[in-house]
Amino acid sequence: MSQGKVEAMLGLRREGRPMVGRDRIELLEAVGIHGSISKAAKAVGLSYKAAWDALNAVNNLLPRPAILGQTGGRQGGGAIVTDDGLALIASFRMMEKRLEKVAQMLAGDGSGDSFSLLWSLGMKTSARNAFRCTVTDIRKGEVNAEVVMRLSAESSLTAIITAESLSDLDITIGREVMALVKSSFVMLAPGAELPRISARNRIVGTISHREDGAVSAELTLDIGDGKSIVAVVTRDSAEEMELTLGSKAVAFFKSSHVILAVD
Repeated sequence: MSQGKVEAMLGLRREGRPMVGRDRIELLEAVGIHGSISKAAKAVGLSYKAAWDALNAVNNLLPRPAILGQTGGRQGGGAIVTDDGLALIASFRMMEKRLEKVAQMLAGDGSGDSFSLLWSLGMKTSARNAFRCTVTDIRKGEVNAEVVMRLSAESSLTAIITAESLSDLDITIGREVMALVKSSFVMLAPGAELPRISARNRIVGTISHREDGAVSAELTLDIGDGKSIVAVVTRDSAEEMELTLGSKAVAFFKSSHVILAVD
């Protein structure tokens, strides 16, 4: 007797709100492709109202909206997928891919440690800055390797990892990786001029958010292409450098402070 294929279905829910699964993620992807809720609804075979209700459920899942737009009546209006929406799509697809591997292992279709994969689905990190990048260059040494990645159209990241890690993670040119940087490792300098320092990573941006505490200040730097970097500095330093909303600043950090991870 042949066994049917084991399939894993991923669903996300927050505080009892409607489930967000593959169908709603596909709808969100369609909005990103067509730039319109009505066109996205047609592409996935839904009515405009059903699509609008589904996208509202997606928005309710996140602290900030996954999609922004206007209803525009029955024909719908223009709509965009926000950075949070893009992050949700990427995270969902990554988790779905890993869950599928677990399903295949449980069905006996492959070999490996399914429990390790299950653990990785719930992996959390304390690093505030997590970027999905594409490797553009690798400079190998006897002990360490320098990995250069495209962060955005204007910016790149450099990481120093051991040659052993490069091999273990199977990092090659063209591969997508996650680059993690703790906010406490990120330093800031006012203005748009790159400081003359030894730190390999120096990225210009605009301060889009600032939250002051009793001792420290958390600042978010908009670096373009919908990406941002979070830095935590002392409140006194933020005041002395006049790091206010809308002002230009340079985020800089060492290549040794960039941690790489792969799916």
